This record gives sequence, C-alpha cells and structure tokens, in this order.
Amino acid sequence: MPKTAPLHLLLFRHPKDPDGQLYEEAIARAFQGGKNAGGYLATGEDLGVQWQLFEGRPLSPATAILDGFCHTVTVVLLDAELLRKTDESLWDWLADCWTATRNSNGRHAMLVVAMDERTGDAFLRRRPQFETLQLLQVHALGERAIRPTMLALRLLHQCRILLATALPGARDDKPGYLRLLVSHAKLDGLPLAHALKHQIEALGWLEDFYDADDLPPGCDWQRELERGVGSSLIVMLRTEAYDGRRWCQQEVLWADEYATPAVLVDARTNLNHPAGTLPFDRVPSVRIPDGNLIRILFVALREGLRFLLFVRRVEQMKRDRELPSPAELRVFCFPPSMSALLKACRSLAKSKDPQRLILYPDPPLRSGQYEAAQALVSAYAPGTSLLTPQTLAATVAT
Repeated sequence: MPKTAPLHLLLFRHPKDPDGQLYEEAIARAFQGGKNAGGYLATGEDLGVQWQLFEGRPLSPATAILDGFCHTVTVVLLDAELLRKTDESLWDWLADCWTATRNSNGRHAMLVVAMDERTGDAFLRRRPQFETLQLLQVHALGERAIRPTMLALRLLHQCRILLATALPGARDDKPGYLRLLVSHAKLDGLPLAHALKHQIEALGWLEDFYDADDLPPGCDWQRELERGVGSSLIVMLRTEAYDGRRWCQQEVLWADEYATPAVLVDARTNLNHPAGTLPFDRVPSVRIPDGNLIRILFVALREGLRFLLFVRRVEQMKRDRELPSPAELRVFCFPPSMSALLKACRSLAKSKDPQRLILYPDPPLRSGQYEAAQALVSAYAPGTSLLTPQTLAATVAT
C-alpha cells in the first residue's frame, strides 16, 4: 500500500460540551461504522480513515500534521466553552491550519461549526486569518435532533470531494460530482422513489438520476440508462416486484458488470421469498421500516467514499512508483465478479502495453474463486496479472 494514507480527520471540541459529544459520536459512526443502527445512522464496516480528537493545541505544527496525509479535513465544533476556556495557543495553531489549508490548492479542507452566531462572530475576531473562513452555522443543519447526522453526512461528502478532485480526469465544473441513480420498479416502487428523490433534492448538495426526468425525447433510452448505471452510484429499491421486472434486473446486472458502487434498499414486506438469481452479495443492504430515508443516503455516501478511498490509494501507489510503469491497469473497489472480470479482460486484451494489471482490495479471493477468476483472466486476457496490493507487494519483493 502507499506510504502516505489517503485521508485524515482532525476534530477539535471542548470536553465539557455535551452537544459536542453527540456530533463526535455521529462522525465516528460515519467513518468507523458499527454493528447496531441507531436513530438516523446506519451500520457498516470501518472505512479505515484515520482521525484524531483534540481538546487543545496539537504538539506538532499544523503543516506537518496536514501534509502527513494525502488529504486532511479539520473540523472545529465551536461553542462558548471552547472559545472561553481554551488556551490562546490553540487559536494560533488553528490560524496556521487555515492558512495551510487555503494554500493547499484544494488538497485539504477546514470546517468550523458554530453552535450559535454570536460564538461564531467572536471566533472570527480571534485571529485576522479567520476573516476569510466561511463558518457553518449549526442551525443550517436542520432540526436539532438530526443535526449530528447531517454534519456527518456533510463530512462524508466533503471527503469525497477532496478525494475525487485529486484523481486524473476530475471535472472542474463539479468537483466531487456524485450522481445517484434510483433503480425501482414502477409497479410498486414509485412512492418510495419519489420520496427519496425529494429527500435528495432537499439536501441541495447531491445529484440524482431519475429516468422519468433524465431521458430526453429522441434519445436511445436503453443506451442512456446503461450509461447512467455505469457512471452513477446506484440505489436499488428492492420492493416485492423489483426482482421480476426486466429492466430492474438489467440495471442490477449492469451495475455488477461495470463494478458500480451500489446500495440495496430492502423494502420487501413479505416474510419469505424464493431464492434469487441477481448478484446482490457484494452490495451493502439497508432497511427502512421506520421510513428513515436519511439512512439510505448515509449508506450511499459511505459506499461512495469507500470506493474513492481505494481509487485514491491506487493513484498514490502510482505516484510512489509502487505500480509497474508503463502498465494498463483496471481497478476494482471490491472483489470482482466473473461478469466484471470478463468485461475488464475484453478491454485489456486490446491493450498493447507490456504489463496489464487487475487490482482489487485485500483480502484476496478465497480458494476456488481465485482459481476460477485466474482461469478466466488467462483465457480472455493472457499475460494479465490479477492482484491485490498485498499480493502485488509480495510479487515485487520476490
């Protein structure tokens, strides 16, 4: 793996602020996951993002901490206690942090969350450097009960932006652009799809692809739909009719073939179901019996960030020259299915590069799966290596 980790979080708050504890827990849940869903938050695996909590000035200079990672996001939970009881040296450090962030050309980000406007105004007067820092007023996060979750969502999105803009081919007009494709059966999934679309639009900082609105007259709708699946994060609303609808099936198969990040919303109401044939195994699943649509977005943003974290790691491996060059590379952010491998191999077979690699995250495919995958790669793209970062490192070492 690359010597420099892709992402780092710094969190500052006063230890006696009870509201700050709720925000800290929501942020930790967003990045570290958990076994039990609670409130608006969802479960999930640890994304592996390093983060540190500070109650005062860090020992190391701001630039050294920020630049120790590919990207660093600094979050300050600003209340009256932090403003009144913190040593002056912290404000010097945060001023240096903001200066370094401003001068990083988008590499780092800083977010100061003011618990009230008066406290925010007092913070801005602490150091001249803060005059250019736009604060986030806590009331902008919505009703009080949902604010910690909404801040966690905003942070997930901010981290996506930092990672996405550092990748080759990033769009200048919409940095960190994320399009959610809502896959649903019109027979029984329209109300849920409409509600989710409304929730996305209410946030204002996400995009969505919804076929009733995004397929213009005169287009090849099948081609446009396939292109939408291949370039979006797909949210599959699995109602009772979903598995039996032809185009729902096709969207799931396209998502598998294109290795698209996806989230499965299990909205079925029956108590038992027949065995299915669609490839849902690698897709994180969420249920919303309480109608909590925020939980869907929470899982979707986590999944989108997980994908970008691995892509950013691979990009850093290129910059650190840990990957052979020149080489034709295909990157999967999860263990690839046979359909995804076949599509990648057909593309790699046309390449004239002396080395061709297919890279996916550790751990390696289990016995049986690996042999089948290797046989497919050998048949359709001879000379191509199927590797994970650890097996790549072992190969280089030998």
